[in-house]
This record gives sequence, structure tokens and C-alpha cells, in this order.
Amino acid sequence: MTRSVRRALLLSAAFLGTGSGVAHAGTIAGAGQDQQSEVASTDAPQADDALGLNDIIVTGTRTGTRKFETSYAITTIDDAQIAEKAPLSVADLISSTPGIYVESSGGVVGNNVYSRGLPADNYRYLPLLEDGLPVWEEGAGAFTNADEFFRVDATVESLQIVRGGSASITASNAPGGVVNVLTKRPTRTLQGMVKGEIGDWDHYRVDTNISGPLTEALSFVIGGFYREDNGLRDPGFTGNQGGQIRLGLQYDFTDGGSAFLSYRKLDDKNIFYTAIPLASPHQGLPGLDAGDGTLVNTDFARLTVPDGNGDFSKRVNLTHGVHTNTDTFTFIFNKPFGDGWEVNDRARYTNGFVDFTGLFSSGVATSQGFLDNALTKLQAARPDTVSATYVDAKTGERVAAGNLGNQLALTESIFNTYVDLKNVINDLSVTRKLDTGIGTHMLTAGYYFSHFTQTQTWNWNDVLVEGINRPRFFNVIGLDSAGQETVSLSDDGLINLHSNLQRFHDNVTINAFYLTDAWQVTPALRIDLGMRYHHVSKKGTIAETTRRNLGDPTTLADDSVLVFTGTETPYRYSTGQWAFSGGANYEFSSRVAAFARYSRSFRVTPEFAQWFGGAPVENRIDLVEGGLKYSTRPFSAFVTLFYNNFPNVAFQTQEAGPNGTTITRNANAAARSKGIEVELTARPVRFFDISASGSYQDISYTGFSGNNLEGDFDFSGNQIVRQPKVMFSVRPALHFASDAVNVFGEVAYTGKRYVDVANSIVLPSYTEVRLGANWKITPRLSAELVATNLFNEIGLTEGNPRTGSIVGVQETAFQGRPIFGRRIRGSLTYRF
Repeated sequence: MTRSVRRALLLSAAFLGTGSGVAHAGTIAGAGQDQQSEVASTDAPQADDALGLNDIIVTGTRTGTRKFETSYAITTIDDAQIAEKAPLSVADLISSTPGIYVESSGGVVGNNVYSRGLPADNYRYLPLLEDGLPVWEEGAGAFTNADEFFRVDATVESLQIVRGGSASITASNAPGGVVNVLTKRPTRTLQGMVKGEIGDWDHYRVDTNISGPLTEALSFVIGGFYREDNGLRDPGFTGNQGGQIRLGLQYDFTDGGSAFLSYRKLDDKNIFYTAIPLASPHQGLPGLDAGDGTLVNTDFARLTVPDGNGDFSKRVNLTHGVHTNTDTFTFIFNKPFGDGWEVNDRARYTNGFVDFTGLFSSGVATSQGFLDNALTKLQAARPDTVSATYVDAKTGERVAAGNLGNQLALTESIFNTYVDLKNVINDLSVTRKLDTGIGTHMLTAGYYFSHFTQTQTWNWNDVLVEGINRPRFFNVIGLDSAGQETVSLSDDGLINLHSNLQRFHDNVTINAFYLTDAWQVTPALRIDLGMRYHHVSKKGTIAETTRRNLGDPTTLADDSVLVFTGTETPYRYSTGQWAFSGGANYEFSSRVAAFARYSRSFRVTPEFAQWFGGAPVENRIDLVEGGLKYSTRPFSAFVTLFYNNFPNVAFQTQEAGPNGTTITRNANAAARSKGIEVELTARPVRFFDISASGSYQDISYTGFSGNNLEGDFDFSGNQIVRQPKVMFSVRPALHFASDAVNVFGEVAYTGKRYVDVANSIVLPSYTEVRLGANWKITPRLSAELVATNLFNEIGLTEGNPRTGSIVGVQETAFQGRPIFGRRIRGSLTYRF
């Protein structure tokens, strides 16, 4: 019996709650006994293909089906592929998925994911799910990026990634698809693993997962990880520290079905990286390497800034990075009731906080130019000022402009945002199988409820640094003719106190109803239909601010500082939106199938839109796709054509404004994307296989108009910002000693992109090479070695968005966020 068929049979048993031990997300898919018999039938396509076309799919559907039968594009990643990928983040793990472009250069969290050219970053159109439910309902909100709420560790079984298609029916706010992480479930035999990993950036990590029976009907699982390292760009302190633990209990009913309860604790601190100055898009600066340089330094990692009342009592600590501390409880219930009826319920409660502290790129100038500009301001305040000088904020030593690193003066923004949050989610569905004169219907009716509250407090300040690795930070001091100090532009290195001060409270309720029909017309033809009504009700408050002189005559930094007035402006918004989807899959044979689908979808934008007056809904999104699937033992292929029309895009960004202020930009936009996605795998001989995936997409704004300080603009026809037209990955592997030793690699190409909507600043194409090997030393002990970015390629994933996402600014030095340089890590894994 082949490995893939065994997996299908085990999953079939898991759907029925028989205690097979591979419950996957099958218990949440709503698949009944009769249907599972069909899934595991002998008519399945050839197994052992790396594309997993015989895998059971529980994402984008409420009935569970083989990947070969789906009427939408989906990529699956199994446990062996996860091990070879050895991802440091969710974005790393899904980076080879065709049609999905990721920017994983931010570190473990805060990365961007784009789907099929849909014109926004974050996880805006591609929500991150854990066992079918969002890790956080609004995973594309300000400072609530989905990947902040989840870590990849040994408790992950596999991933199923839907691109477009039916995701908008079965998931919340998912016009671009979903990334569904399926976690390991309890087993009926005692088994487990422990993995130790070290890396050349002072990286130490331990993962574990153990599961087994407690009684005849009750079983358990426990696992997680703990990790410490300095970060891939070493700031001089422990940049990443913390971990995650997961506990689960499953009760299997004697007459079929199961109930699963889990608790996950995430307490993790991660350094977040943004753009640094570069000599060019292809080269770093002396003393500031593109591969491992950083502008974060312990010297200014702990600063005292004004609080919301203007008192210097707020401590900002960059060493904490993005600190997520959440408790998540999940309940999954599956029960067949006979006569074709089945009930599934999934519930989740999340409570905790995200304390986001990061250094963000802002302005850059020559050290002399910045000093000359500062002198003008100092003289306006103190006419007796005749010159200005830099003063090392740590030592008090005066420093000539020419002695700053690379003769650059950088205004870096320290963003501190604290988010207190709670989220309750429940997804209840009832499925009925109906045999008719024309095929079999699997009808599912569902009700989705989600309620979340969050309070976000933003306290942002700017610090002045030089352009080298781990830079010093500076004050700028005015001097009179005798060389005596007159007045300072800054305060302890801070030059713009409260460049942004905000407090928002949101109370959001979602009620959604959906109906799907999986119609098996003939053994070869399957038709999937679905609709969703999604109602969102939002209310909240926005704290009012005013500017105040804090009264220190020795500095200009506190002359106009934002403080809260004590009053709040309420807001309310509600909307109801419809989504529809219909698709068909036809199996010409057990090897060849074709599919086609049309969907109309929407995206109710994050609360950010209510705070700053952006478009609250993106609707009338049309998505069309179709493709071919081919499966044999030596060769498999999954090819998809797609077309997306986005007539109503909410484009909103925050940029640095004059005098250290932050400005929110809104624009009216429409976009269109079309292209082809390809997944291929071949094993022509036993000792060699090769996989490839990639896409070509024609992505452009069909309308993009607005205004800025220079007046009106219209950039219709330009390439959608930050996304490439071409991207592909080729992954060869060699197998020795009956697959006990494997050598694998990856060559990943990313095409040209643009920093801004105006397409005035180019991010060049780049190619990254990865190499690894694993060795099964004994049946229980294995080792792995992985090198990423083997040749230290310089590739930029973004420019400096805070100087212009719509119209880029040609700065004194090019600023961009590079991919990480070469890193090597090794691990040992023991299984029992």
C-alpha cells in the first residue's frame, strides 16, 4: 500500500472519529462515512506524487474531498516538506506556492503575503487559519498581522493553501484564498519526537510533540517549542526569545465522531526589521552589510518618552521587539447522526496582547545637509546660535558631521503600539447527503459568528542615528560664538516626540450564513456551488489629541507634542455583503482532470479604514480560474489560469510628513490581474526527483487616482506595487542509501517590482539559492543541515514606504529592506 493511499485511509478514519491517530482537520470538514468510502476508492489517481493530488482536502470545502477532485487551485505542504523547508516563519513556509508572493525579510513576524496580484500587503486577502478558524479575526489590521498570533513548530502536521476559489464562501474575508495550518491531533498509540536545532546566529531551539491514549476513548497531544537567538541581523542583544506550547484532548464517540479541546499558549518576543540605507539596490554601505546589517543598537534600545499626557514616564524597549502573549482555546466537534446527517462545530477563544516595538525607516540625509537644516531651526529659536554640532547621546562627546557613519544622518521612527485584544469565534455547520436521480448532493448550511474587541495605543517617536551597523544616536546642539550650547534640536537623541499618538477602541461583530452544495453528478463530474452572506457591525472610539509645549526651554523637541485631550469621538459602521462561487471538476481518467470556477467576493476592510476615513468595503471582486491536473507515479502537474478584477480597492498608507508628523494617505483605486500558475514534480529515477512551481501574472491598476502635496495624480495602467510579474522556484533532490540520505536544494527567482504606485523606483529581480541535506542515522534518529541564501544574494523586498508608497521619493541614499544573508543551521531529531 503506497504512502499517499495510507494517508487517505487514515484521514478517512479520522473523519469518522475511529481513533486512527491522524485526525488532521478531517473532523472539521463534515465528511460522512459514505463519502469517505468514495474518497478512498480504488479509482484514485496514481499515488506517490509530490503534489499530493490524492490528499484529503478540508480547506475551501465543507465536505472533504481528494485534491484531484477539487474545483479550485490548492497547494498542499506535508510534514516531510515542512522539515526540508525548515521555515523560520509562516511566510518562509509558503514562499514556494505559485501565485503567492511573500516578503519574509521582516523576520519571524510582520511579513507580507500577496495573492495573485491582489493589490495590498499584509494578510489582507489571504487569511491565516489554524484548523479552519482564523488565528485572529482581523489578521490584516494595524499591528495585528496574522503571523504575530501563530508560530510554525513540531505540532504542525501540514498546510493547505487555497488560491481564490471557494475560500470566500467558507472563510471570513478571504477573496484571495486561505492558508490553513492543520495541527497534529492525538494518536491511539504512544508516539513522539524531540528536535534540537542550532544556527550560526547564536540560534538555539527545541521542538517537541508527544501524543498517545489515556483511555480507550480519550487521547492526548502535547507539544511546542522554545527558542533564543540574536536575530538574523544581530542588534547586540537577544532579538528572538520565547516559545509556544499546545495541549489537546480528544474524545472519540463509540458510534462515530469526536470532540477535541486544545489550549495553546504563545509567549514570544521577535525583532522586526525594516529598510536600511544602501549604496544601491545591489550593494550595501561600508560598515552596513545588506545581508546582516541593522540600525538597531542596544545603546538606544531603552528610552523614556512622553506618555499620552505629556509626562516623561513611558518606557520604550526595542529589545522586546514584537511581544505576543496570547491564550487560545479551541473546540472542534464532529458527529454523524445517520441517514446522511452530520454536525460540525468549531469554536475558538483568544485573549491577550501584542506589544509591538520596532524601528522603522523614515528620512535620510547627508550628515552635513541635516546639520545645515537644523541650524536654521535653532537660529529661529535662539538668534545667538551661530553653528550646530552633533553630540553622541550616550557619551556626550561632540562629533563632526564628517565623522558620522557613511556621512549619513537617519531619522528612524521607533513605533511602540500596544494592542489589548479578545476574540470569540464559532462556526457551526450541518451537512446532509442526498441521493437523487441525477447524482449525489452533499448540502451544507452553516452559521459563522465572530466577536472581537481591541484597544490600540500608538506612541511613536523619532531618533537620530548614523548610517552604519549598530549606529550611535545623536543630539543636535546649537552653539554660540563662544562655543557654548544654546538650544538643542533633540532630547536624548529623540528629534520628533510623538510623531504619532493615537488610541483606538474597536468592538466588532460578524454574523455570516453560508450554504454549499457538492454535487457528484456522475463518477467523473463534480459541481460545487456556494453562497455566503456576511454582516459586519463595528463601533468604537477614537481618542482626540492636541499639541502642547511641554515647557523645556533647552530643547525644541518638546515644543509641539501630541497629547490626549480626554475626549473621544465615537464611530459606527455596518454592512452586509454577499459572496457567490460555482465550480466544476471533470475527471477524464484516473490521471487527468480539469476544473473551472467563477467567484464574486468582497473584503470588509480592517478598522484602520474607520479610524482614518478610508473605503470601508472592497466589493464586486470577480475571480475566474481554470486548470488541469495530471498525475502519474513519475510525473505530476497542476496548471491554473486565473483572472481577477478588483473594481474597488481601499488604498491607505501612512507616510512621514513635514516636521516629523505622520500623514495618512487615501486613494481611489481599481486593479486587474491575470496569469498562469504551474506546479510540477517528477521522479524519473529512484535516486532523483525535481519539483518546480511558479507563476506569470500581468498585474496593473485599471484606475488609481488621488491627490498629494503636489496635486492630483492618476497612475492607471501602472504595475501593482511591490509584486513581481514573474516568480518561480526549482527544487531538485538526490536520494541515497534507500532514501536514508537526501540532498536537496532550491533556486528561487523573484522578478522586478516597484516601490511605489507611480512605478518610479525599481526593486531589481534576484535569485536566492538554498541547499540542505538530511540523514536518517537510525530508524529513530535523524540529522539535517540547511543553508539559506547560499551565495549571499542581495534582494530587496521593499523600498522605504514611509517616504512615499504612491509616489516614491529619490532619497539621498537608497533605502530598502533586503533579504537575509547566508545562514547555516543544523538539527537532530529523535522519534519514538
